[in-house]
Amino acid sequence: MASYDMATLPIEDFLNYSPSLALAIIAMTLFFLGGVAIACKTWRRPYRFMHTMTAVACFESAGYACLVYVVIMQVFVIMAPNIIQATLYLMVGIVLKFSPDLTAGRRMLQRWLITTLFCTSDVLGITIQAIGISIWASSQSSTDPDEEQSHNGSVITLAGLCLQIFFFFFFTILTIWTHRHQKMAPRGRRGAGKLFLGIFLTMVLLYIRNTFRLIEFAQNAILSWPPPDDAYVLSHQQVLFYTLDTLPTLMTFAVLLWAHPGSLLPPPGSVLAPAGAHNVAYDPEDPCEGKEASMAARGSAGSLQSEAFKVAVA
Repeated sequence: MASYDMATLPIEDFLNYSPSLALAIIAMTLFFLGGVAIACKTWRRPYRFMHTMTAVACFESAGYACLVYVVIMQVFVIMAPNIIQATLYLMVGIVLKFSPDLTAGRRMLQRWLITTLFCTSDVLGITIQAIGISIWASSQSSTDPDEEQSHNGSVITLAGLCLQIFFFFFFTILTIWTHRHQKMAPRGRRGAGKLFLGIFLTMVLLYIRNTFRLIEFAQNAILSWPPPDDAYVLSHQQVLFYTLDTLPTLMTFAVLLWAHPGSLLPPPGSVLAPAGAHNVAYDPEDPCEGKEASMAARGSAGSLQSEAFKVAVA
């Protein structure tokens, strides 16, 4: 493999295309604004875990700000979107917490177990990808890059991405099952459909982005480095990068800002009435609404138990 000095090597020669400074600035600005919007909405409403999206925005903005330092940019842009999956795990976990009738007798569906299992798998996948990216980056940024080291880094990164997609697929099945189950507590209540629509749209966007990255690193693991001149390499296509990675990731901010759980679910600690007993409407703009909704839910549930007792006595 040929030697080069990263300090003097033109970025066009490294990427095999001339990166657009305008696109990088636009992406950096939009991610920054998306992060600010999510942070402001989360600060005014419950469910602080949504600040994970603020962290994603910070990493993405930093990545596009480091356009001239291509290796650093790749690390930030590749790693940051993985945190979005953890956000979805927590959102579905909250729905399960509000649905005791759904999780009763099903230990594997307890909120703490679901969030721990999938978030742990996410952390494991991110760690493996971080190791692979570090190996790849240390080779690419050296004056004498090692082809085997670059290959091994790509393979390890690919393995971490495959692990994430594997668990994300099972999480998708769990989310669909939860949404369709009759004992899902928020069913029929205002905001429940919007919440799940936001979750499913975010999933689709992440599948698009992850599939692109999967094929990209599969190519890097199969092809020699530098790749043959006649090979169509995804990592050399700026249009595909912004279309299949930047845009889907950016759109997740718009979706989750629209379907923010703090606007669609009652505060933590509230009790939802059984389905069909009392349709509790939650107004996120009213700070007292959560307590009132909780009291109404308990009262409705108590009324049902009282009626059942009277029938039994009769």
